Amino acid sequence: MPDVKRDEVGRRVFLLKQQRSVEEAIAIIRSAQGKKWNDISEEDVGSLHLMLEELWLEADRETWKSYSFSRLTLNDIRVIIQIGYSLKNGMLIKKEALNQLSEIFGRTTSDA
Repeated sequence: MPDVKRDEVGRRVFLLKQQRSVEEAIAIIRSAQGKKWNDISEEDVGSLHLMLEELWLEADRETWKSYSFSRLTLNDIRVIIQIGYSLKNGMLIKKEALNQLSEIFGRTTSDA
């Protein structure tokens, strides 16, 4: 029984790290966009959040840390949001969505 409890704690810690990382990324994006952020609906923020969660799961931690969320343009954000809607509505498979996200976020790294 203690192993199950330890596994559950591990899962919860993992989810907390994911949530914290995604919330920090959204805060950076929001700050970088300034007043333009007001043009993004709550529903759109939910789609962005979902895509950041998926990206966090896919990327290794060093890659995630290399992304400069403040370098995303408003157009990048709108594309990410649309990818989220397309994935949610079954119009895009997860692998393709992640490929598109990797391409967008790859342009934000210091190596880009």
